[in-house]
Amino acid sequence: MQFKVCGISNMEQALALEAMGVNYIGFIFYPASKRYVLANLSLNDLAYFKPVNAKKVGVFVNEPLEQLLSIAEAAGLDMVQLHGDEDAAYCALVQKQVTVVKVFRIGGALPVFEDFEKVADYFLFDTDSKMYGGTGQHFNWELIKGTNIKKPYFLSGGIGPNDIQGVQIMEQTKAGKTLVALDLNSQFELEPGIKNLEKIKTFINAFI
Repeated sequence: MQFKVCGISNMEQALALEAMGVNYIGFIFYPASKRYVLANLSLNDLAYFKPVNAKKVGVFVNEPLEQLLSIAEAAGLDMVQLHGDEDAAYCALVQKQVTVVKVFRIGGALPVFEDFEKVADYFLFDTDSKMYGGTGQHFNWELIKGTNIKKPYFLSGGIGPNDIQGVQIMEQTKAGKTLVALDLNSQFELEPGIKNLEKIKTFINAFI
């Protein structure tokens, strides 16, 4: 199992997560977010952060294409996570420049994601809400357990320390075959953008 820690706004914590062995470090480029990275760090700060093993992921919501590509290049992003209403054509254009994670927000039913299989490198499943971005709440994992998901995907949506057993059960299902990473955020925070590193370390160690 791999791990992504999202909503980082502090470079010392980014460095600590890299040292801890976290696989993906997420920075949110959505100005309405409480974890908006450019409120605390500059694009130069992000460019100077060059993790050896972790991937730098930028999270965007309905960003104009040229602006997204400009930020991705300036910050030296390895991947972009599209968390809005981006269509397949938009994803295809982004994918020509950088690795794409397309987010699907799950409410009462499984979304249709076949159109995105060729234009995204990864999927991410998160909890649906009226607002964009994380809710800190689970969606019903039963909705995806029996689904053959053809892309490697991240599982998100309020994952916390009490979910270890649930994740291990998920790994044994049909959907578990392509589950590559858990996306950790609000349940591991001291305050928005500041993580409880010991809590993250304990959670990760449970899967080793």
